[in-house]
Amino acid sequence: MSEPRPHFVASSRCECQATLSAQLTEQRFVVAGSAYYLGQRESAPAHAIHPERELFDIGWLCPFCGRNVLRSFHAGSLRRVGGAARASSGAARST
Repeated sequence: MSEPRPHFVASSRCECQATLSAQLTEQRFVVAGSAYYLGQRESAPAHAIHPERELFDIGWLCPFCGRNVLRSFHAGSLRRVGGAARASSGAARST
């Protein structure tokens, strides 16, 4: 069986100013998490909390400062990626 393909991307800033990103499936489960800071990209463990809800949370472990970062997202604000991307879609930001 193949890995689930990401359909959405959510991103936010950590308190250390690293950019945290999570790739999500259609059901809003996290496929991969990453962090970018000062030109360096690292893997950042991430998971979705209550992804079945319209307003749900994503938690990351920032590899640059070690913080556990929790951000809330609205399902309708997620940026679609891949072949099914919407032309008018913008980057999802935490609320």
